[in-house]
Amino acid sequence: MKNIFLTTSVSALVAGLAATAGASAQTLDYTMMSELFGEPVTAGATGAPQRASDVPATMIIITQDDIQRFPEYDIPGILRHYAGIDYNRYGYGDGQLSIRGPATPNNPRLLVLVNGRDVYLDSYGYTAWSTLPVQLEEIQQIEVVKGAQSALYGFNAVSGVVNIITRNPQLEEYATSRVNVAENGGYDAAFVAAYQFNERAGVRVSYSHGEMPEFGPFAQSGRAALLAPFDFTRETGAVEGRFTLTDDISLTAEATFSNVDQLELTSGYSSARGVYDLQSFKGQLDWDSDFGFISAQAYRNETNVDYTYGSLRYELTTYRVQDLFKIGTNDTVRVGVEYREASTGSFPLPGNGDFGYESTAFSAMWNHKFSNTLDVTLAGRLDRVDWSRDGQPDPTLYPFSQAEYSVTYEEFSYNAAVVWHPEFGGTFRFMAGRGVQAPTSWDIGFTLALNVGGNNFVVSGNPGMVPSIVDSYEIAYDRSLTETINMRAAIFRQDTADVRGLFGLLPDLLPPDAPGPVSLFDNRGDTSTSGVEIAFEGDPEGAWDWGVNYTYQVTEDDLEGVWGLNYLHDFEAMTPAHTVNAHLGWTGERFSADVYANYLSDTASPYQTNLGSLALQEIDSALALSVRAAYRVNDHVSASFNVQNASFGDGELTNVNTETESRAWFGLSASF
Repeated sequence: MKNIFLTTSVSALVAGLAATAGASAQTLDYTMMSELFGEPVTAGATGAPQRASDVPATMIIITQDDIQRFPEYDIPGILRHYAGIDYNRYGYGDGQLSIRGPATPNNPRLLVLVNGRDVYLDSYGYTAWSTLPVQLEEIQQIEVVKGAQSALYGFNAVSGVVNIITRNPQLEEYATSRVNVAENGGYDAAFVAAYQFNERAGVRVSYSHGEMPEFGPFAQSGRAALLAPFDFTRETGAVEGRFTLTDDISLTAEATFSNVDQLELTSGYSSARGVYDLQSFKGQLDWDSDFGFISAQAYRNETNVDYTYGSLRYELTTYRVQDLFKIGTNDTVRVGVEYREASTGSFPLPGNGDFGYESTAFSAMWNHKFSNTLDVTLAGRLDRVDWSRDGQPDPTLYPFSQAEYSVTYEEFSYNAAVVWHPEFGGTFRFMAGRGVQAPTSWDIGFTLALNVGGNNFVVSGNPGMVPSIVDSYEIAYDRSLTETINMRAAIFRQDTADVRGLFGLLPDLLPPDAPGPVSLFDNRGDTSTSGVEIAFEGDPEGAWDWGVNYTYQVTEDDLEGVWGLNYLHDFEAMTPAHTVNAHLGWTGERFSADVYANYLSDTASPYQTNLGSLALQEIDSALALSVRAAYRVNDHVSASFNVQNASFGDGELTNVNTETESRAWFGLSASF
């Protein structure tokens, strides 16, 4: 008898999930399971299907129905409406997110997956959200997992995970075309479709093209003023085939591309133009065997980016195998191995040798069900990363020899969670995790030499950097207060040791330790964030529904040096103490209307006025109001009118790159 992985929580799941025997996270029938159990279902955390109320992590699940209600044009805009998620929009396409901490430029602390493939840019570990080759209409659900999740999810999952799952073409056929036309003349058009050739084969295709005027520049940033006049442009495409080879074996193959030109803010708090040309290729084989449910995945990400300050060429190839099986009726086990190989051209200046790494990771997860009301999940992961460089950076400028770039990191991460359903109702979660954030290729291999006023200004990566370690702790409680009102609450703390940091205003090395003054990427001390989240959702009988959530955060920095002298970070200043989100919606037979409010308390942000000149900008609290009204003309055609940030008018100072503007657009979609 096969050791399939059907039940991990209450016994009621056995019958319902039997229909999904051998289903992976990408092949699970989410719609059927969610309708059956009256709540979203996921396979993201443990690999086995679970109800949202049983997941051993604080997880937000956003469904396709939810996505259609938002007056937003991208995923960062959607996620800003949820508790514990910090958000900033540094340009029309440069929305950045963070979980429990400030949404800094090029935020490198968040793992983002599309159908199991890493889509964050491994060169610096950040996500260029506008480059994701996914249209909102083809998303099945978005899963947001809070806290350090390296052992459960993998590389770079140090403050949280965003897991994007697309609709399965083997479960439904659809075709949707959509065009948004903005008041300022911009447009965004997309087409998505799924077709089933027979019971054993289906294909999904999508394509988008758009062009929008950029936001106006932050007045004190001379670089932003120079770069802002061009338009934001985006073109993406994807094709995926899913095939049932036998009753026990299935194959998935996917290819994507993205071309994006946008204004953004760099991790050095300086404006830049990024022109992205990305491709990816992925294959996955799933086998429901006598030894468990075995998944083998391979993918390749090819990245070419022209930044204002240089061109980046980067390739990442990943191979991953895992086996998920049951021991008896109460124990679910997952074991896995992963190999990654990355290569980066000499960046941003050529001639200093290509560099990259090879990494191997072993992971294991055990879920034990003590009873229908109590279960425990333990997971561990061991990563080994080996760096090397194939050339010597110019020894008259840079301080490190080729041999010094041969460094190895070995780190262990873990996740532990107790999920308890007490007799008085609701769900308690007690969670702890350790995440490992390894230095990236920028941190280690960056080489830049400029001549400023007749003097050399040298910036260098640093092979002496060590991984940042993130420890997170959380107690969460969810429950239904009434038949129509649900509550979610959490208390959390997140500690980061050896924060990855950029160069500062003063050199880190001087002769005789270096040929000349050199500023380094380096570890810059520690920071911690503690806070409380609480959210309420109501869905009373009738046409109305509502939601409100509040997040309180306190960040404490213990960074080395004196601010403004040798580092750029100021997490204390950038973290909003108070965040409030609210939503009120009405849905009729053909007409629907939604109003959203987002409030952020005052913050401050460092920025470079010019190269080597640093300032701190105060940013006042702000209330953003957004609305959406939609009308279903018939079973196939719908029209909508959207206004994002209506209260901002021609520009609101929310960051140190652009002034966030109110944007209105008319949308028309046709589905068949």
